[in-house]
Amino acid sequence: MKKALIITYYWPPAGGPGVQRVLNIVERLSDFGWEPVILTVDNPSAPAVDKSLLSRIPKDCKVYRTQTKEPFKAYKKITGRKIEATLPKNIALDKKTSFKERVSRWIRANYFIPDARKGWKRFMVKEGLKIIENEKPDIIFSTSPPHSLQLGAKTLAKKSGLPWVADLRDPWTEAYWETQMPKTESSKKKNLKYEKAVLNSANRITTVGGGIQKMLQKKTIRPVSVIYNGYREFDNQFIPSEFFELIHLGNLSAMQSCNELIKAICLLTETEKKKLRLVFIGTLADEYKEILNNTPEINVEQIGFLPYEEMIIRARSASMLFLPRLNSSYSKSLISAKLFDYLALGRRVLAVADRGSDIENILHRTQNGQAFLPEEIKKMTTYISDTIAEAEAKNDMMLPQSEESKRYSGRENVRLLVEIFNELSG
Repeated sequence: MKKALIITYYWPPAGGPGVQRVLNIVERLSDFGWEPVILTVDNPSAPAVDKSLLSRIPKDCKVYRTQTKEPFKAYKKITGRKIEATLPKNIALDKKTSFKERVSRWIRANYFIPDARKGWKRFMVKEGLKIIENEKPDIIFSTSPPHSLQLGAKTLAKKSGLPWVADLRDPWTEAYWETQMPKTESSKKKNLKYEKAVLNSANRITTVGGGIQKMLQKKTIRPVSVIYNGYREFDNQFIPSEFFELIHLGNLSAMQSCNELIKAICLLTETEKKKLRLVFIGTLADEYKEILNNTPEINVEQIGFLPYEEMIIRARSASMLFLPRLNSSYSKSLISAKLFDYLALGRRVLAVADRGSDIENILHRTQNGQAFLPEEIKKMTTYISDTIAEAEAKNDMMLPQSEESKRYSGRENVRLLVEIFNELSG
């Protein structure tokens, strides 16, 4: 069996979509004749901890952890946060910041390039060379963000001569959090230099969807391939609720659209509003909490973070799932990882998305829901109203799985990744 050295900053018990992607890959690699060997950090600065994910790591999977040096303890000390507290998901997007936080953000933007996890590189390279000598992997696969780990993977590939696949789950210099950082022009140029070095050194680039693929392919002659996050198969049987539950899974930041959904619900009839419950499982931006608190006609349940398996169980009572639009310059190119959980749950999806976006195309192909432009409020209201009426006429809101949806399964996309591994490793 061939071996793949997989370099990832986020690994269980860290939680979040970045963990889901690499864990889905690791779970299935052995089905296609590859053994994963993991290189990660001992104590990552992660926005969530989900110990339930530990049970999904294959029992014979070797995991090597190293120390790292990061500025986050200093950041928490300066800003008055508790050392044991999880790191805020989007430090760069928090509009309510103190003077100390603004200074810390400027230092982070201009001294920690490409990102504040760059301190892992020397530990990663040192341990990675030992792993390569002892485990003798056939390929290196590095997944980011944080994109700084790609610089370490580049060094390992150069020193070892192994083929290298760089996986970018998000854009690098165009990432929405980068546009919010107070970077100087020289810092921006340095970051762009690092990006180009990685894109032009890796044997192959992989990413999560067609939009980012096109964005990256313009910057390099190296092939860029799409490997979707893919969905896991789990028990998705409908659990009846006394309400028509419209559920959003995961964190919902101020950069994501929710106002449109709130306005659409407000246009429902009073009878329909009484039947509906809007449920948020995960962190909800303060500004949306405030809007909802001032909209008493909407029945809202805010649950907060749940471990992944518990989140999926709670979501089985959904009659409809909400997928917000990221309000950024490249929103058309993004595919939220939660879309694949929505496909696995098999419920109607109400998405706010751009015309011709990957999200709109996937929903159209799979017949799993509908995408609306932000200004199409009344159309959203009609879609919700029609689905409420449908829910009253039947007991089960599960949709039949289309043949087209199978191309978005996790297994199918790991198979495509393994084809790349086989091609490069010979």
